[in-house]
Amino acid sequence: MNTKTFLNKIFNNEKINFRALKDGERPINLNGYYNNNMINELKQLNEQGYNIYFVVNSGGTKKEQINKINAFYIDCDCGRDDKDNYFDFKTVKQYKDKILQRVQEFELMPSFIIDTRNGYHIYWLIDNAKVEQFEEVQNKLIQYFNSDERVYTLERIMRLPDYYWTKDINNQYLCKVLQYNDIRYNADDFIQHLNKKVPNFVLEEKNISTKTNVLKQYSIDEMNEHIDAIHRLDIDKMKRLLCNKFEKKMPSNVDISRVEGMGVKNKNNKKDNNIYLTYCSTFYPTPLKASCRADLKHIIYTKISINDFLGVGEGMFNCIIHKDSNPSAHIITLKDGTQVYKCFGCGFMGTITTLVEAIAKCNKVEALEFIQKVYDIEVIETEKQKKIKEMLKENIEYIMSSQFEQEYPELYKVVKRYIPYLVCLNELAIQNVIDDDLISDDKAIFFSSIRYIADYLNSNNIGLTNNRINLFAFLGFLEKLSKEDIPNKYLQRTEAYKKEKYLISYYAVPSYNYYCLKDANTKAKLYKEKNMTMTGFSREMLIRSLNQDEANKVYVQQQNEKLSKASQQFTEKATKIIIDLIQQQGYCTEEQILKQIRGRKEEKKTKLKRCLQEILESYNLKRVKANNELKQKLGITSKGYPFLILNETEE
Repeated sequence: MNTKTFLNKIFNNEKINFRALKDGERPINLNGYYNNNMINELKQLNEQGYNIYFVVNSGGTKKEQINKINAFYIDCDCGRDDKDNYFDFKTVKQYKDKILQRVQEFELMPSFIIDTRNGYHIYWLIDNAKVEQFEEVQNKLIQYFNSDERVYTLERIMRLPDYYWTKDINNQYLCKVLQYNDIRYNADDFIQHLNKKVPNFVLEEKNISTKTNVLKQYSIDEMNEHIDAIHRLDIDKMKRLLCNKFEKKMPSNVDISRVEGMGVKNKNNKKDNNIYLTYCSTFYPTPLKASCRADLKHIIYTKISINDFLGVGEGMFNCIIHKDSNPSAHIITLKDGTQVYKCFGCGFMGTITTLVEAIAKCNKVEALEFIQKVYDIEVIETEKQKKIKEMLKENIEYIMSSQFEQEYPELYKVVKRYIPYLVCLNELAIQNVIDDDLISDDKAIFFSSIRYIADYLNSNNIGLTNNRINLFAFLGFLEKLSKEDIPNKYLQRTEAYKKEKYLISYYAVPSYNYYCLKDANTKAKLYKEKNMTMTGFSREMLIRSLNQDEANKVYVQQQNEKLSKASQQFTEKATKIIIDLIQQQGYCTEEQILKQIRGRKEEKKTKLKRCLQEILESYNLKRVKANNELKQKLGITSKGYPFLILNETEE
């Protein structure tokens, strides 16, 4: 079934409200029929990385405007892991199978099932539904299917089939109509059936997080001794329990001398409770050591068996988080080795630290410390690592001090709004000093996706985060590295992350010493002299305003790319407009240039910022702030003092 037929079944030739969303960009709302013009515009937006949605109900785009209910519907989404990465397709497939089983149990056949990257969108087409019935029905469906808790409002948008899911631009997924059943339900009949499936429902005021996986009030299984020990954060009891489990798992022919200190009886026939990690029946005869906090987390997430830790069996088991009569929980292992607890019944999902937080009602620091002490994981650092961490801490202290502003005022003006981002990068570098191999020429090497850095800053705008990182690279506050600069053992790990989700970038943070800051201050002056702005800051701006070498230092992964044909055409068009206007009136403003070029204003403004300096230098022009004298001389009667573009010879 194609999208046009899908929409006709829902709207019956009514006008439809569409919405295009993209991280870092303003939403684009379109209203009209799904004809060729609309299809072309939506497809073009989708190719530009926008996700395409539509408002399911009729009447408008706001709650108070909705006047007709077309369907009841849910969004069953597998969500993300603790690192905010999307699950791999194997895990998502297991989730989708579980949802289809739940749909069969519901008995009322859906009109549509839409296949998406992370789950299914499911619709039941409805006749004669009252607007005031909608919210309660949606919440009952959410409770029954454990679906996205945000999909209950009248104006809710859903993903349009036959368009690509583009939240990971490098791994797009085409959403399709998986199942169509030519059936519509009378609202009263549907609600009567739903009430039997979800009795004793009380509609509560919602306070929904922006995250799909909201931690609910779970009923913890305290009959399990492991769970009781975790609940009490009882380190000694957990060690005893794991010792007993270890002895039962240990092969009869194991060399006892190799496992002393692992919770077995030693040569003196005494129990040693300083046990270490048991994972997939692999025994570690010596304590594991972490070189830093990030390494500690990596060990905890990848080396500890969650099954052993919780005292549950392999495969599917009864969820320890909620009262579970049928096994609905299991442990999945991500491609990077991280173990994740996942329950299809209550929706709980998380790593071992998240489990401890939920069971013990503690914070992340307490959870991590508890696990570390249970397994006696030692955190050690080399002198080289200690030295580089001290350097990074000094970086943070300096850029947050008044001394920074006093000694380098030009540089401070350029970066003062973005200092929290710079602090974040130094903090991430500190966390990733896990090996002497990640220290080179007194610089701390680390790798990360832009998404992770944005999340670390609690920012939803990936584009802005990336732009500010590029500014820091231009100024010399950090260095962008190529793959060749990364130790092979870490490069392999980053490639695994890349396959999973996001493009990984490699960075080196230097010491912010006199020479580094002196060079950065020089670059800051150049930034101002060349009329650079954050709006237009890009590889194209650096190439046009400075040179290819400067652009290559900042945009390492795009070194071989040429400027686009569209970029060149825009520059030629802007150049002609500027020359014509100056010949006609002796000056021009950026606003006048933008008015003569078709397209969205913000996009045009960004493109002009990228090429303007090259135009000024090529045609011996200058950009100056208007004043009363200039306005009088040029006959400018409009209000305000805009920037003017003039001939260099103009006084």
